Amino acid sequence: MKKLLLLAIVLLSSAGIMAQEREGTLTVQPRVGMNLSSMTDYNKMKFGYAFGMEMEYQITDIFSLSAALMYSDQGAKDDETGTDEILDIDFVNVPIMLNCYVVPGLAVKAGVQPAFRTKTTVKYDGMKMDVDWLLKQYGTDTEMNKFMLSVPVGLSYEYNHFVLDARYNIGVTDLFKGEGIMRNNVIQLTLGYKFEANF
Repeated sequence: MKKLLLLAIVLLSSAGIMAQEREGTLTVQPRVGMNLSSMTDYNKMKFGYAFGMEMEYQITDIFSLSAALMYSDQGAKDDETGTDEILDIDFVNVPIMLNCYVVPGLAVKAGVQPAFRTKTTVKYDGMKMDVDWLLKQYGTDTEMNKFMLSVPVGLSYEYNHFVLDARYNIGVTDLFKGEGIMRNNVIQLTLGYKFEANF
């Protein structure tokens, strides 16, 4: 009896591991997770959150194309002056990824990620201020870009419809107009649940 039970567990586990979406399948995946973001000229990473929804179309047994809408809390920290400065930047990210399933359940992915900045605050010496308002108040010509672009690369692993996704978003565009190179790079780890879409 114990041997039969053990065999059943092994078979069920194997079925979960080997599960692969059929060619032509469209799936939806709610995702939630965390960011560790860094930025040029800042010496510390900032912890943030990410959540959203992804759709994936299985082109062949090996390749799929996915697109997502993710709300992402990014930025960076700095303490070189002896006082913590926290730059908090919120984006709506639209990652478009090509996924290659090297073995069933395990995908290598790369793509492009347009992003739209929704708000930016800076916290310094206990004061929290809106960066756009601050730049206008001081009459500076410096502006923050509303549109950003990055290149995401990563891996994902699916087991019983749960998907663990780890990616590194490499910033391509600068945060500020005409202020030299200042780009936001993000390590993102999310957990999603994939189910077939029937539209």
